[in-house]
Amino acid sequence: MPLLDTLIARGVHPGEVWADRGYDSAQLERRLRERGIRPRISKRRRAGEALPPGTPTREVWRGRKRQLKTPDPQARQRWPVERTNAWLKAKRRIATRRDRKADNYLAFLQLGMLLILARPL
Repeated sequence: MPLLDTLIARGVHPGEVWADRGYDSAQLERRLRERGIRPRISKRRRAGEALPPGTPTREVWRGRKRQLKTPDPQARQRWPVERTNAWLKAKRRIATRRDRKADNYLAFLQLGMLLILARPL
């Protein structure tokens, strides 16, 4: 929320915010709507909650328990951001932050983005 408040104070007003299931909370959605921002947050499946009919599932092991895993319907829209983050994490200096100064880290982030954008397709 502090980042969104800073953006709004600078005159940048996002229309919607996309997030994965880790950000699924009623309080966050309420706070976004108060600021006039449409939340596009994937819903977490609660324990014991019935799946809608026709939902593709697969079983995965979580420790000693088997759980049903369902695909995220909004993953297709979030994929470019996740892919770009993975490309940045491939740069070791960015993946393990050793820089004490935030300005130095930001400079290497920008350098990493330049390398990603400048590479041949």
